[in-house]
Amino acid sequence: MKTFTVSSLICFLFILISCQRDRGVHAGNVDGNYQPAPAPPTEAQKADSNDEIQGELLRVDTRKKTISLRVESGMVQTFKFDDDTSVVGLEDQSQTDSAKPGKVANSELRNLIGKEGSEVTVQWRRSDEKIATNVAVTQVSTARSPRHTGRGH
Repeated sequence: MKTFTVSSLICFLFILISCQRDRGVHAGNVDGNYQPAPAPPTEAQKADSNDEIQGELLRVDTRKKTISLRVESGMVQTFKFDDDTSVVGLEDQSQTDSAKPGKVANSELRNLIGKEGSEVTVQWRRSDEKIATNVAVTQVSTARSPRHTGRGH
């Protein structure tokens, strides 16, 4: 029984010594201050943020107020446009006035009609629908039909 008591006492002392530390536990930060992860963005922050995508202009639908483009992967992305959507990169091109006045509120987007096949970069904001905020034409094509990628066409 005496050996059991001595063994228990030694184990107890060993536990006390091993639990004593000079430093506390740190969360892995260099300066030792805990920094929580950032909160996920709110719906308002998502609406304020712009994303960007590049692709080939496929169509401009003035009735639905949409533009569609084919991205590098072959997927088609469709974006709504509104009166605040701007178009850049067509300054040196002849402008299209064939659309009837009042058909589409944004005359800059009307100038994309007939430029299908052009390479564009679309900046857009997230909301219930993808709304194009800026369309930059990087390579102008005046072909009436978009280029085919050779995928069964």
